[in-house]
Amino acid sequence: MPQLKNYREVGVFDLISAPLNPIGAFDAEQFKKDVRALLAEKKDEQFLAVDLTGLDFVYSDAYNAFIQFQQEMEDRKGLFAVLTNNKTIVDGLRKAGLDKNIKVFALEADMMSFSLHTQAPENSAPSETLEEPSAVASQNIGTESEPPRHLDRHSTGQHRRFTKSFNAIAKEEDNPKKKGLDVPFDEEPSSAKTVIIVVLLLLAAIGGVLAFFYI
Repeated sequence: MPQLKNYREVGVFDLISAPLNPIGAFDAEQFKKDVRALLAEKKDEQFLAVDLTGLDFVYSDAYNAFIQFQQEMEDRKGLFAVLTNNKTIVDGLRKAGLDKNIKVFALEADMMSFSLHTQAPENSAPSETLEEPSAVASQNIGTESEPPRHLDRHSTGQHRRFTKSFNAIAKEEDNPKKKGLDVPFDEEPSSAKTVIIVVLLLLAAIGGVLAFFYI
């Protein structure tokens, strides 16, 4: 079978040129034949469109053909479209209720834009992209990104036991009730001072006795 020459690819669509009868009107029967030939050539066809550019009107048999292939493309999980910027044809499609199921494009550029959106992956919506959480300075000791920190009294983990013991010792040193050898450098009276005082008292007593006898 020779390849068809009456269509061109526009985005995801195969755009079929509108066949005309001898009086220049849309030939619905020839259109059906052309579509059947294209579907036989492309078994996986999903996006089909007809180019009505330059036509001022179409008859009801054209609408019937459009409905037929719109249903067939819908069964294939695809779409049937019409390319026209003629207000009369657009109004006719609307009155027939075909604009609800048949996509109408005014320009080929609109078909290309629709095609780009259709070919985009479903999971690539720009508004749903996850932002990575902002970087937070690590609090781990000995990491490569940050030098080790000095331990403090609020340290946790494996250093908690050491911190608790250290705090306990510090509290004991703050105890004011310390005596004798526990605080050898405190300013309390030493044993040497006590001895000197006792000796002075003894000397004073001896002196008093001697003075009594000589008197």
